[in-house]
Amino acid sequence: MHCPKCNSKKGIEIDMHSDGYAKDLLECTSCGTIWLEKYNEIITINEQAAA
Repeated sequence: MHCPKCNSKKGIEIDMHSDGYAKDLLECTSCGTIWLEKYNEIITINEQAAA
């Protein structure tokens, strides 16, 4: 699995922020992008701006 924005394969985690847990929600620790994969489709929830 890789990040759909920065293509990193390191640091892909299940997103578990304090506001709760959403099943299948993934977060890239490299760039901060949050996405989910459903039915072989990538749905981006939040893309962090490049620093």
